[in-house]
Amino acid sequence: MKKTVWIMDADMTLFDFRKAEAVALRNACGRFGLQVGEAEEQLYHRVNDALWKQLERGEVTQARLRVQRFEQFVQALGLDLSPDELGRAYTRELGEGCYLLPQALGLMQALHKKCTVCILTNGIAEIQTRRFQLSGLRPYVDALVISEQEGCAKPDPRIVERALQRVGCADKARAVLVGDSLTSDMRAAQNAQVDGIWYNPDGLPDPGDNPYIRAQVRQLDELRQYI
Repeated sequence: MKKTVWIMDADMTLFDFRKAEAVALRNACGRFGLQVGEAEEQLYHRVNDALWKQLERGEVTQARLRVQRFEQFVQALGLDLSPDELGRAYTRELGEGCYLLPQALGLMQALHKKCTVCILTNGIAEIQTRRFQLSGLRPYVDALVISEQEGCAKPDPRIVERALQRVGCADKARAVLVGDSLTSDMRAAQNAQVDGIWYNPDGLPDPGDNPYIRAQVRQLDELRQYI
């Protein structure tokens, strides 16, 4: 299965987004005198993860998500803080949190020598654009496609189609979509009828309900065999 067009997810595939979130939450809350411990981090993740799942299902917009997660966070903690101000501070901090996963840079360098490469992310444009600028990946990426700018998000097949169009790929057989999420990345591959490779570092069981998952890897360097 040799592929010449690679559509790469960003968060938790190339970037350590969990680390970036933790640092950004602590720094943003610290601006308002709020110390963040394990309980506060867990609360934020519960709220935020649930809202991103709603986004994948088309039940909430990205603009609404950006505010609602901090409305729920502040309310649950009983704090007298402005969710809008906290959200803006968090967005600024998160944009500065550029932590590439091990092997990510080397993989992208190897990919770009032989293939066309697109990063496709459901992230917020302001954050993803800034992190991309800081990452050192720009020379190895032919297109950056961000859901907030496209008006649709994975697993909607339209955003995969737009990524393919952006890099001039008319033959889906040439393409592969790589990502860590079964419900976002791999479901998007299925919906768009594009082969997928599941990045599964934790060795989670394959539910077996997606025929477009053609392979899975636990380390990014394992992807080199498909170049």
